[in-house]
Amino acid sequence: MRLAKILASIATEIGRWPAKAMLSCLLLGVWQVHAADNLSEAQIKAAYLLNFAKFVEWPAEALPPHSEMVLCIAGNNVLNGTLEALDGHNVGEHPLHVVQKNYTDLSVTGCHLLYIGSSEQAHFLVILSALGNAPTLTLSDIDDFAEKGGGIGLLFRDNKVVFEVNLESIRKAGLHLPGQLLNIASYVYGR
Repeated sequence: MRLAKILASIATEIGRWPAKAMLSCLLLGVWQVHAADNLSEAQIKAAYLLNFAKFVEWPAEALPPHSEMVLCIAGNNVLNGTLEALDGHNVGEHPLHVVQKNYTDLSVTGCHLLYIGSSEQAHFLVILSALGNAPTLTLSDIDDFAEKGGGIGLLFRDNKVVFEVNLESIRKAGLHLPGQLLNIASYVYGR
């Protein structure tokens, strides 16, 4: 519930900030300040996911204006349940709907975002393969996720959350990430 309040207050402020300033502040360390405010690693990663969703551009036919944005979760107890708390939040003009999936349910089409939990480490390549070229942003906290073809890997290094991007995977999905976001990634594969 605490994360929901923080995200709501951040969302209010987001409407007031120019896009470049907001992106820089949010991804260059504001979350680390909140970490000192007793937010868990899982809550910080969930906040990153929500902010990535605000900056990624989907093809118009995949995410029409004011349509529902679907976040699918594959795995058990992913990020200690913090992603489920995002259900009902707005991502820009899109209400966010959270859906639980498992690796045997490879019908992940219709997912705009797919978070693959660390419990699916043995299956994540099968899940990525099943997506094909679907316009889905894939995210995970599995160590070699971005390196092996996932979209964005969220990692905990040097006592902070960092992220890696697989640009080839993002392009294959028909998605676009702003250059500022790529510039602050800890590593970009396929650049």
